[in-house]
This record gives sequence, C-alpha cells and structure tokens, in this order.
Amino acid sequence: MFLIKKIIEAFVLPPGCLVVTLFALGHYLKGRCRPAALVCAALAGLTWIGSTRVFSDALMRPLEYKYSLPERPAGDVIVVLGGGVRNSGEVFSASEKLTHGTLERVSAAFLLHKKTGLPLLLSSGAPFSPISEAAAAAAYLVELGVPKARIITEEASRDTIENAAFSRKVCETKGYKNIILVTSAYHMPRSVYLFKKAGFTAITPFPIGSGSCGGHYFRDWLPGNVDTAKALNEYLGLLYYRLKYSFS
Repeated sequence: MFLIKKIIEAFVLPPGCLVVTLFALGHYLKGRCRPAALVCAALAGLTWIGSTRVFSDALMRPLEYKYSLPERPAGDVIVVLGGGVRNSGEVFSASEKLTHGTLERVSAAFLLHKKTGLPLLLSSGAPFSPISEAAAAAAYLVELGVPKARIITEEASRDTIENAAFSRKVCETKGYKNIILVTSAYHMPRSVYLFKKAGFTAITPFPIGSGSCGGHYFRDWLPGNVDTAKALNEYLGLLYYRLKYSFS
C-alpha cells in the first residue's frame, strides 16, 4: 500500500501529472494523427526521465565531486556565496530568512570560522528580495555568536560573476590574498572558474551539500525531482562564461 501511495503521489503532483497528460493525449491522437501521438509519447518519456532522481544525480555528480573538502583549510578569509532568501515576515530565528541552500552554506561557514578564527565575507545582494542575502546571513551568524567585527558583507552582487568581481575588490581593500570559498558543491566548479577570472590566484574550495552519492531506491525512478534544473543551470552557466572569456 505504501508503494502504491508513492506511485499515485508521483503522478498526481507536477511534473508527474504532465507525464500522464502527455501519455493520455498521445493515446487519444494515436488513431487520428500518428506523428503527433509519437511526439506526445516522446515528450512524456523525456519529462519522466528528466525529472527522476537517477537522472539528476547523473548530472550532479561530476559537478559535486570535482572538488573535495580540504583536510586543513587555511587562508586569510572565508568567502561565503548566497543562495537565496525567503521574504518571510516576523520570524523567531534569523535562519528562517535563509533558503535551504544558503542555510547549508552559512552553517558550514560558521563551523569553519569557529575552527579557524578567520573573518567571514558574505557576498550576495538582493536581486529578488527586499533584504540582501548577505545581510540575512550576517543576522544569522550574529545570532550564533559571531562578533559583528568578524563579518564583512558585500551586498551589491546579483550573480556569481558579480560575487567574484565585488569580492575581489573587498579582498584587495582588506589585503586578503588567500580565500576559502564556501558554496554548494554543485555550484563550486562555476564559482572557482569565475573567481579565478576575477583575479584570485589562491582559492581553497570548500564544497557543501553533496547530495548525489549513495544508492537509488524505487522512488528515485519516479518523476518529481527538481535538481535536474539546478544541474543544467550550472552546465549552461559554465558553457556561457567559457565562451564569453574565450572571445574577450
């Protein structure tokens, strides 16, 4: 009964319901317009495969495991990239303002700060929210006990290339040359590439939140996983910036 419930759930909720709709439309068109029916069946199959955990893990794995966690991270400053904030109202904890990805990064950076004593540079503005991601992350770190004097916020950047460029300006002003870069594991290859292009020569990647390891279960073959879009965004971003810098 449990498996049946999970199967029904997968095909009732998006994108599973789209798979069912396309298959049903293909069946309806089968005797009326065979080419259209085949297109619907192909789209249904691609939607199903593309939204499974198995497929998204295959895309994520090369991104997430390009860099491993350093045994003894050392540098002048911990640079933390934002990953989104929530437009919440009144909250009990500042952590409620942070999306899951940002919370993972900031929590790891906090532990890294406790171990190394290094200052924290929070880089991310407010492209889609009234409060900058850096300010929201700083509020959470202060809540955890980090002195405000050990936190630097860069609140003008809107994307990764601006994270790199604006962080470079801050580090030049402060005299920081060696950075520990904290971001999600799948986001690390693009981040390292752009930080190098911005002029950083000593970068210690500190990837967080690798989720594509381990085996797969029955549910992982059903539609409903959203990580495919994240992986494709990273591959397209890497392609775009490699082309951009190769012609500039």
